[in-house]
Amino acid sequence: MPPFCWQCGAPPTPAPATASPELRPLLGFDRLLTSNEVPLDSEIQSIRDFISDGQNQVETLNSQIDNLEAAIALLTQKHDRMAEHVRQHCAILSPVRRVPSELVCEILALSLSSDDEEPMNRPPWHLGHICRFWRCTVLAYPALWSSIAIPSSSSGHSSFSMIETQLIRSADSPLTVGWSPLNESALPDLHAADLVLAHSSRWRVLVLNLLHYEVELDWLRVAGGRLAVLETLQVRSIDPLVKIPDIFSPAPTLCKVLLADWDFDFSPLVLQIPWAQITHYSGSFAVDSQVKILEAAPNMVSCAIGFPDWVDSFEPDISVVLPCLRRLYIEMAGFLQCLRAPLLQDLCCSYSESLDGRSEILAFVRRSSCSLQTLVLMRCSIDSDLITILGGLSSLTRLIIQDHIESDEDSESQQIALFDALATGLCPNLVFLAYGFGPYVAAVPLLAMARSRFLLEPPSPRMIQLRLFRSSASFEACPRSIAVAIQIMRDDGLDIEFLAPAEANLLKGRDFFS
Repeated sequence: MPPFCWQCGAPPTPAPATASPELRPLLGFDRLLTSNEVPLDSEIQSIRDFISDGQNQVETLNSQIDNLEAAIALLTQKHDRMAEHVRQHCAILSPVRRVPSELVCEILALSLSSDDEEPMNRPPWHLGHICRFWRCTVLAYPALWSSIAIPSSSSGHSSFSMIETQLIRSADSPLTVGWSPLNESALPDLHAADLVLAHSSRWRVLVLNLLHYEVELDWLRVAGGRLAVLETLQVRSIDPLVKIPDIFSPAPTLCKVLLADWDFDFSPLVLQIPWAQITHYSGSFAVDSQVKILEAAPNMVSCAIGFPDWVDSFEPDISVVLPCLRRLYIEMAGFLQCLRAPLLQDLCCSYSESLDGRSEILAFVRRSSCSLQTLVLMRCSIDSDLITILGGLSSLTRLIIQDHIESDEDSESQQIALFDALATGLCPNLVFLAYGFGPYVAAVPLLAMARSRFLLEPPSPRMIQLRLFRSSASFEACPRSIAVAIQIMRDDGLDIEFLAPAEANLLKGRDFFS
């Protein structure tokens, strides 16, 4: 094969002994090229000679083009091969190769987290299929294998071997164990349950999602007296009479007890808990039961209080002191009249017009002598009373308001009054505001207030974050007029954003208790 040109890669084409000049149109034939005249007999031979020579040159040029295209194809192949070699060598220097295995493990652990209501994490079986380094890292990190879901006997398949593998790979790591029965009177897979119960001394979190009636839990008795490291108990039950064995009373490290879901329908009644050591609590019980629990839990730091039935009023002589409480979510704000919390920093209230209870907020804060930092008001009507309450909470730095879904003729004027008050010094230390609105929002006063608070000069604190959201998912997402204003203010430097429903739920208290 002859050598190619070192510059362009084209194959050599031997030059003819006498180079043929490029053919040009015959002189004197312009009249024939621009008309339909018949050539003279004396002109025909010259025209035929020109056509023959021209066809030879066309064939020569076609051959040269073919050679050049072959050279280009060859160069393209060389280019692609070299580009792939460069890419592969760049991968050798990729920063991800220098990430410590400990950090890779933390990243992988975060990838297993879920936004679903089911708190159980799935074991990282698929993460070991990415590359050999990740597989070795996953296999060597016991915490990634420490979340185990016990299957039900009626699930139709056994996970015994997988659970056994998880227990081996989790080594001595504390375990998160969960069970969700598939139907009424369901039992766990006994072989799998026995295997997990044998490691109950490593249980740190126990999650029971009991979404059926008459669920049998006697199989848990084996863990009694062995829950040496149990910290969190989470029970979600639709049956308030479910019988839970008394295995938690002697648990020395149990400190978090979550006995209600977000709806606060009701919590299981038959449950023995060492309340004196509990620091985090969530439950939905009758008033007298709630009072007994709170009185027995002086070390409570964070709690969420719900009621299974509607309460028209609360006894005025009830008084419970929570000396360590920092965060409080309360389903009926009227119950605040029964509480004192001198260290409270974060308060989330939910109420309706039937039993507003909002007036109790300011009295509760003054009675407790606490410096409230965060206030979340759900399903809140905007009116002059609200402005009065906020006027007495000068320590607030975060305010989240979900405006009442229904709107009346006074809604615009009430919103304007609130925004004007915030613009002229209401809640002087406020740096974060989230506002959820219904069918209508007084956008111009709201955004003008945010701009004025953002432009405050020191020593006055500036509002650095504004979040807007819909009070109900049934409304349209973000009105165009507000979207345009948000973009303008964002260009000016204000951290402002319109939240999707899932993001707004986090602000409205769904993660308030943790």
